[in-house]
Amino acid sequence: MQAEDLPKVIDKTNCSQYKDLLIPAMYRAVERGDFVITPGKINFKFKQSDSFLAASAQNEGKFDVTPEGDLIDKHTRKYPENIYGYPFPKINLKDLNAGAKIIYNFDFQRYRFMASREHIRVMWIDKKGEERYIQGLDQRLYINGRSPGQEIKNPDKVLTYEFQRVLEPMSLKGTNTMAYIYMDPREDSNYAYVPAIRRVRQTGSTTRSDPYMGSDSWLDTNFLWSGKTRTMKWKYVGEKTILVPFTSPDMLPVQELPDGRMTKAFPYTGTHIKFGYEDPKWKGASWAPLNITYVPRKVWIVEQMPKDPYYNWGLHINYIDQESIVIWYKEVYEKSGDFRTWVSLLMHYNETPSGKNNTGDWDCQLGIDEKARHATTTNRSAHSETFLYMPASKLDPSYFTVNNFLLLSK
Repeated sequence: MQAEDLPKVIDKTNCSQYKDLLIPAMYRAVERGDFVITPGKINFKFKQSDSFLAASAQNEGKFDVTPEGDLIDKHTRKYPENIYGYPFPKINLKDLNAGAKIIYNFDFQRYRFMASREHIRVMWIDKKGEERYIQGLDQRLYINGRSPGQEIKNPDKVLTYEFQRVLEPMSLKGTNTMAYIYMDPREDSNYAYVPAIRRVRQTGSTTRSDPYMGSDSWLDTNFLWSGKTRTMKWKYVGEKTILVPFTSPDMLPVQELPDGRMTKAFPYTGTHIKFGYEDPKWKGASWAPLNITYVPRKVWIVEQMPKDPYYNWGLHINYIDQESIVIWYKEVYEKSGDFRTWVSLLMHYNETPSGKNNTGDWDCQLGIDEKARHATTTNRSAHSETFLYMPASKLDPSYFTVNNFLLLSK
C-alpha cells in the first residue's frame, strides 16, 4: 500500500475500507469519531545510519538469547560489555526467540544515542482539555550500545541510568525519580524523592509499572519500552502494514557540535504539538493530535507478558517498524484480560551533515486510557540544552549518584 493509493482523509465515514491499515485501538478511535487520519508520504528515508547498519552486519552470529531471556555473547556466555549496532542483524522469524531478538535490536538502536537530555512537558487531558501539567528534564545515560571510542568503564554492570526531574509547577518541583537498570539478573534500583518527608525512597522494580505522577503512562512505556527485556516473555505473532504518525513529512537538518553532540529541531513552536481541544472547530477527542502525516509502514507485531505477578499490567502488543526497529504503538491489557490503554509515539526526522540522525527519538508520547476516557501526553520541544549523542564528558555516571539525586531534589 502506497500513500498515493489512500484518500486525503480517513474518518468514521470511510474507515471500514482501511481497517487493515489501523491497529485495533486506532480503528476504534476513528470509528467513533475521536481521530481523523490524514495519510501522506515522507520525503526522507526513515532508517538507521549507514555506519550503524554496517556495524550491525559485523555482529551476525555473535550473540544469543538464553531461556531466561538474557542477551549473551556466544563465546563468553555473559552479557556483552558493549555492542554497537543491532545484536541480531538477521532474525529467523520462526525462531522461538524471534520476539526477544527483535526487542534487543530495538534496545540497541536506542542505546546508540549514548546519552540524551530532553526538556519535557507532561499534560493531563480530559474530555474538555488540559487539566494540569508538569514540566521538567529527562536525562538518560546508556552504558552499552555506545559507538567505538565512546565506551565507559562499568564496574557496576549498569545497562542504563535514568533521571527525571520535575521543575514546574512549584508545588511539585523536586519530585524526582532515578533508576539504574542492570545488565545482569539483579532487580533495577529505583529511587524517588518525596518532598513531603524530604527523603529519598528506594522502590521495587515493579513500581516502573505504576502510573507516573498519576498519569496514564508509566516509566516502562518511555519509548514504548524502557524496562529490562528479561523481565518479560516476548512472542513474535505476525506482520502487517499500518499507518504511523509523523509530525512532519520533511527532514529537518540539525548541527553536530565539535564534541559530537547532536542538536534537535522541531517542526512546531511552543511546548507541544497541537491537540484537538485547542481547535474550536474540532469535533473529535480533545487529546487527538492535529496536523499529523500518517504514513504506511511495514511492522512486526510482538507480544509481551510480564513475568512478575506484581507487575500492574497483563498483555502488551507492540507494533515495531521493520526497517528502523522503533515501536510505533503499544496496546495494553489489564491482568483480567480487558483492554485498557494504548500508547503511540509521534516522531519527526533530524539529520546532521555527517549522517547522525534521531530515528527512534520522539516528539510526543500519547497514552490513552480507554476505560477512563482520559489521556496523558508527554511532549518534547526546542531548547538550547536538548541533545542526543552526548559524550561522557557531558554526562557520565557521576551525575546519577544518590547524593546528586538528593541535591537536585526539593
